[in-house]
Amino acid sequence: MDRRRIAVTLAGAAAFLTLYAPQSLLPLLRTWLGRDAALAGLVISAGTFGVALAAPFAGMLADRLGRRRVIVTAAFLTAIPTLLMAAAPTPALLLLSRFAEGIFLPGIFAVTVAYTADEWPAAQARSVTALYVAGTIAGGFCGRLTAGLVGEFAGWRFALVALACLQFLVAWLIRRWLPKETRYREPAAVRVGALELLADARLRGAYAAGFAILFALVGGFTYITLRLSEPPFNLGPAALSALFTVYLVGMVITPMSGRILNRYGHARTLAIAWSVSIAGLLLTLGSSLPLIVVGLCLFSGGLFIAQTSATSFVGEAAAHARATAVGLYVTCYYIGGSVGGVLPAPLFEHLGWPGVVALITCAAAFSVTMAQRAFRLQPPQAPHEVEIGGETL
Repeated sequence: MDRRRIAVTLAGAAAFLTLYAPQSLLPLLRTWLGRDAALAGLVISAGTFGVALAAPFAGMLADRLGRRRVIVTAAFLTAIPTLLMAAAPTPALLLLSRFAEGIFLPGIFAVTVAYTADEWPAAQARSVTALYVAGTIAGGFCGRLTAGLVGEFAGWRFALVALACLQFLVAWLIRRWLPKETRYREPAAVRVGALELLADARLRGAYAAGFAILFALVGGFTYITLRLSEPPFNLGPAALSALFTVYLVGMVITPMSGRILNRYGHARTLAIAWSVSIAGLLLTLGSSLPLIVVGLCLFSGGLFIAQTSATSFVGEAAAHARATAVGLYVTCYYIGGSVGGVLPAPLFEHLGWPGVVALITCAAAFSVTMAQRAFRLQPPQAPHEVEIGGETL
């Protein structure tokens, strides 16, 4: 694998090292926050809300300043609010730091997807996007595992310091290995605005599908963590962080999703992926921990393939202002994540985990319905070309 592909994979890792790592620390944070499930969920949602707010602006900035510059700068800046979280004396300042962390993150992942769509032909870009998604899985797993292990023995504040150091290291590697874009030229199409992009029915459908994907992922893993920290399981931070080894299954499966997309297309791939996810989620309703782990493997693996399908579709469907279009996708995606962190809280409090599962199943039906027509509106591309600013590579 060449260094450019490795750098794209690392960019995916940098985007997710810190974003969901607090999920492993929720038992410790919930005690500090007063055992409030909604407030614990808000620790996750504060970061995703910052992402949703900043994503379109990151895309616009990258369309003007260049992809690599924005990716590298954002990767380094993300470490700063992570350190501020570790020093936060109050829940309000912790949430504010989480929000600031989310503000920087779109500069990594929204722009990396656009970089990939620009620098590789369509068929290759799908495979590289799959590598990027695999990187996000690796980053999410390493962040949660690091946080849980350090938190178990040294407390949640030292866990956040460790995450900041790891983030800085990955940012340094990206700076060394990610080359400056060679095929992107600032086109007049940069003037395409958000309203014009939202007027595209294909993009609207993909944005709605993305909203539901992260809603399910955040809601599922946030509240299964709370469930498993209570009787009869009583898992601590280290054990909960080990639970996220299910992400490693996604790392194996997701790189193959580029070939699946090339064979079956975006619409069918998304529907199959969601079916696998919901089947896995139903397995988590039992009381057997091994069966729950198997269910989470299927749940997360299916969602990662669904994410590859939706993300690569946006990169192909947006002929102009691609980074801005991807930024809008990221906004909708992370609004879904923000809602997923807090909306299931009342259901969890009153109906338990089955209530959360029912809500996520409804989100799956919404995602598939919205995506089917939108994905089929996209005309098929030649296998080795992609249009950028009206020119064919």
